[in-house]
Amino acid sequence: MVKLVLDATLTGHKGQVWSVDWSPTSKTIASSGQDKTVKLWRQEGGKWVCVTTLEGGNTRTIRQVAWSPCGNRIATASFDSTTCIWEYEPDTSTWDLAATLEGHENEVKSVSWSRDGDYLASCSRDKSVWVWEVVEDDYECASVLQVHTQDVKKVVWHPTDPLLFSVSYDDTIKVYKEFGDDWECADSLTGLFVRLCADSLTGLFVRLCADSLTG
Repeated sequence: MVKLVLDATLTGHKGQVWSVDWSPTSKTIASSGQDKTVKLWRQEGGKWVCVTTLEGGNTRTIRQVAWSPCGNRIATASFDSTTCIWEYEPDTSTWDLAATLEGHENEVKSVSWSRDGDYLASCSRDKSVWVWEVVEDDYECASVLQVHTQDVKKVVWHPTDPLLFSVSYDDTIKVYKEFGDDWECADSLTGLFVRLCADSLTGLFVRLCADSLTG
């Protein structure tokens, strides 16, 4: 059995820390929290230090932070009902607020990038899932999916297939596929198992669910 040992405790946020995410392209961690900021952490000289703080985007708690597959964009889901997109500018070595996505009518609980970075999904307490298409430097709403009957807590893309999953307090997991120019619900998973995995929807479970749709 693998033994986990505490390596470091990162302090700097004011209030609760809600989310962390590893960069897919560098040894950097992003964290977000109640203080409305995103902090980027990296090891320097054997110690973890905060190298950048992103602030001024969201006006309320940032519920989740998510790196894009290319590692040059960060999306944040906030209780202020918006999703902010930060982009890294290599010429100045800074992170700039590139877009603020609006449309949800209540707290945004989760964001997730597709594996190719062409789509971003967000979900909210307003019971909806939004799919945003990344067109060059613009973010266009590709679909608004309203099939849940309660808060939608989590969205996650399949790691290899073009499938989107959402978890809700209505005790279901919805599976979405693209049909033509729109996204639609392709399947609905129910039962006690849905409750058990609602807080830890992982790539393994997504793979198991997707087999019946792609295999």
